[in-house]
Amino acid sequence: MALELLDVIVRVGLVLATTVLFAIVFLTYLRMKNRKLLFLSAGFGVFFIHAVVTIPELFYNFVINENTHLLIHLLALSFILFGTLKD
Repeated sequence: MALELLDVIVRVGLVLATTVLFAIVFLTYLRMKNRKLLFLSAGFGVFFIHAVVTIPELFYNFVINENTHLLIHLLALSFILFGTLKD
């Protein structure tokens, strides 16, 4: 199994981007402590965990099927939507 450099760069870039987004929203939640930011940070946290979990797919025979990816995205987007619509 040949590892493509572009695939590694894209996945590491996604992890870095979701880390920055999650850190900003979570630190804002720690400062303000309201339910809206709790939902937003939970959504970005799910995206962060999903990005970290996809890194081993590059090196091992560990693969998450497409339906599981869609379910994880639906869960994270639902948290972000609830946080956006709160208040």
